[in-house]
Amino acid sequence: MQLNIDDLDFDHCQDEPIHIPESIQSYGYLFAINAASGTISIVSENIQELLTDEKGALGQNFYNYLKDEDNIELLKETCKRASKRNTRLPVKLDFKEDKIKTNHSSDFYAVVYNSDEYIVVELEPVGQFRELYSARHFIKMYAASVAPKFKDYESLDSMAKEIVETIKYITDFDRVVLYKFNADGTGKVIAESKEEDMVSYLNLLYPASDIPPQARELYKKNWVRLTPNTDLVTSKLIPGIEEGSRKPLDMTHSVLRSLSPIHLQYIRNQGLRASMSLSLVTHDKLWGIISCHSRTEKYIPQNVRMECENLSQLFSWHLYAKEEELSIIKKQETELAIDKMLEKSPGPASIVKIFKDNEEEILEITGNDGFMFYSETQQVSLGLVPDFSIVKSLNDQMSGKGKNIFVTSRAAEQVDNVERLNGIRGILLIPLIENKSYFTAWFRKEAEQVERWAGHPDEKLASSSKKERLTPRSSFQVHERRILNESNAWTAIDIETANRFNRVFMAYVLESHDQMRKSISKLELQSQYKNEFLATLAHELRNPLTPLTVGISMLEDTADEALRERIVDTMRRQVKHMTTLVDDLMDVSRITQGKVKLDTKDVSINRVVYHAVETCQRLIDEKNHNLLIDMPERTVMVHGDATRLSQIFVNILNNAAKYTNPNGRIIIEVIPNNDWVSIIIRDNGVGIPAENLDSIFTMFTQVDAHSAKTKGGLGIGLTLVQRLVTLHDGEIEVRSEGLDKGSEFEVRLPISHYEDSTETNEQKSEPGRAKSKKRILLVDDNEDVIHMYEMLLSAQGYEVKTSTNGYEAIKIFKDFIPDFALFDIGMPEIDGFELCRRLSATPEAAHTVFISQSGWGNKEKMQEAYDAGFKEHLIKPLDKAKLKEVLEKYS
Repeated sequence: MQLNIDDLDFDHCQDEPIHIPESIQSYGYLFAINAASGTISIVSENIQELLTDEKGALGQNFYNYLKDEDNIELLKETCKRASKRNTRLPVKLDFKEDKIKTNHSSDFYAVVYNSDEYIVVELEPVGQFRELYSARHFIKMYAASVAPKFKDYESLDSMAKEIVETIKYITDFDRVVLYKFNADGTGKVIAESKEEDMVSYLNLLYPASDIPPQARELYKKNWVRLTPNTDLVTSKLIPGIEEGSRKPLDMTHSVLRSLSPIHLQYIRNQGLRASMSLSLVTHDKLWGIISCHSRTEKYIPQNVRMECENLSQLFSWHLYAKEEELSIIKKQETELAIDKMLEKSPGPASIVKIFKDNEEEILEITGNDGFMFYSETQQVSLGLVPDFSIVKSLNDQMSGKGKNIFVTSRAAEQVDNVERLNGIRGILLIPLIENKSYFTAWFRKEAEQVERWAGHPDEKLASSSKKERLTPRSSFQVHERRILNESNAWTAIDIETANRFNRVFMAYVLESHDQMRKSISKLELQSQYKNEFLATLAHELRNPLTPLTVGISMLEDTADEALRERIVDTMRRQVKHMTTLVDDLMDVSRITQGKVKLDTKDVSINRVVYHAVETCQRLIDEKNHNLLIDMPERTVMVHGDATRLSQIFVNILNNAAKYTNPNGRIIIEVIPNNDWVSIIIRDNGVGIPAENLDSIFTMFTQVDAHSAKTKGGLGIGLTLVQRLVTLHDGEIEVRSEGLDKGSEFEVRLPISHYEDSTETNEQKSEPGRAKSKKRILLVDDNEDVIHMYEMLLSAQGYEVKTSTNGYEAIKIFKDFIPDFALFDIGMPEIDGFELCRRLSATPEAAHTVFISQSGWGNKEKMQEAYDAGFKEHLIKPLDKAKLKEVLEKYS
């Protein structure tokens, strides 16, 4: 039966209410009943072919047709569940044989769904369909064979191929295709399984107009649709809307709903007689459709269709998950390549150099042909780029419209002078700073593409009338369309990658501006520094010259040997002081000019630190400072010059001793961490003002050259320290909370290797009367608890590390290797029991005492704690004395 095109109202076709057609396909039967009473209010007209009741079904009690009470209760329970979930549910119903005409079976497959004030029951007779191979077998087969191979599929298409073959085997349709929707509503066939003599639709594109918007919305709610015969006569609902004074029956969840005549003609135009489609829906979005085609009439029983519907939802999530996985893998591969490249520099300051040195690699990683970075002070171009004025103009236009990104694959449509694009068609431009004309931009050349479309190329042109555009496709001839003047499309990963680089360049711009500001400030201070240095140098040199001058005159006038000896001793000390000043000046000069030659070999940083302590011991003892040294069990070896390394720590220790009031505290910690060792020297002395932290290593500067707290010197000791650290490929950092709040210097040096310690305990503790601090790891998901414990235990002399979750605690534990581990039991993700079991099995836990704490104090929890590996179980709120007692017990 052909569609009479002239009878259709094409001006309102796209608004066709397809969910209320007021008729069904006549291979089944419909009843709309009152759920409580069972009274039948609406039926499909073909009911008269099914029931023996001559009075008709309207007004009758539907439950009276059912075979027994079990069927009635089953239907009522199904109705409740369907109404509660606002969905349709399948059920098998047996009718009384005397109620059904003799040429029909009394067994029916049914679906039940809620429709306004009605419960709708749609029946289809139980039929034979591959009895030996029930469709349910295929769900099991899919779960057993296809789903476990999820990780093995290297592409979305290969997984889709398995899916269409599964559906074809279940339904035995001539052709089954799976097409995925694109962002613009068009669809592409990504998998196909067909009979050999059927035309292939694989890789064909379909226009968005083939499935109107209202159909897409309906497909998201109703996942399976069968057309067993395009010429099948429909059966209308009775009583009609006007006759029954009722609203149209909402058939959104119907499996029998009659189809639009336009859709039926669409099927016929493909040379088909029957079809079935399954929706692929994820996150309330129509991901794609599985479409089944038959050249002859084909009925698929309702129970089989429901099984296919179940499968389609498995397929939906598997396809979505695979698509996401492939996207994540692609993203990870890109990010890994980017990370490796960015690892060549420790920070954003050299990003421009990295881009220039790795031009080909960067463009290959990002899949682009060119790149441009522009700021007020710098412009960088890589590869093929358009004329700068064009890009600058696009950025200015975008900024004026308040947009934060500009993306196009058809740049020729955006500019007046195409030649100035230099062959570029794709532009991805991102501003760097608001209200500034700074940006990063990526470019792509024209990429000639060939698309294969289903249908005649002149069919449904945009300029055609609405009737012509909405008329069912009359041709499914495959034609090719060449895409010109267009680049490859920009993907979400492309944009994310561009944004990542944009953030790095933004940091570079901000850092450059900050460096410019600092440079100006430094230039302004340079004159002041020079003047202060000259004054300081004169002062420091005059100091020893005075006793030397006086001493010479006194030696000329006295014959007293004892007095002469005292004078000579004083003169020697002053000459030594002058020599030290000159040596420091010469050291800085040689380092600055690159003339220092290091005598490098593998040396023990443990011994270097002890030697520095011995050198400074006299000053430390004179001021009665308390010196604590925390040294690692293993000897840490670094590659360097032992004398120069000792000079570094002697300078820092001398400063700590000089600038700390008597009876002060100095702490030295040597902490290995992967490939680096940190040597931290901390005091509770005069501290450093925040405004002086940045210049503390600057030549000839002191925190306050004229302060009473200044202990003399030229202010070049820390400059010398910094440059010696740099010569050893290390880093140095200073921290202070301000005046009178102490200072902390951290020197980081690359580790050469480790050696087992050969030093005795006496040797380790001898310098500075060092005291080794016990280490404790606190893990609790309550940050306030953590902070209180940390303050308590730190005040008692423990070295404390903290964490608020188990995964972080595992990482900290392996580096920290604590003596004690205090874990809360009731933590999310990994509770205290599991954390203890995991860590106590590691070699790092050989000497760790595990202690649990919890609000639970019953015997069962305490026993569970001991079974997990805890030595002690403490009850919250924790008693300070009890905690101290437990820690001392195992110390």
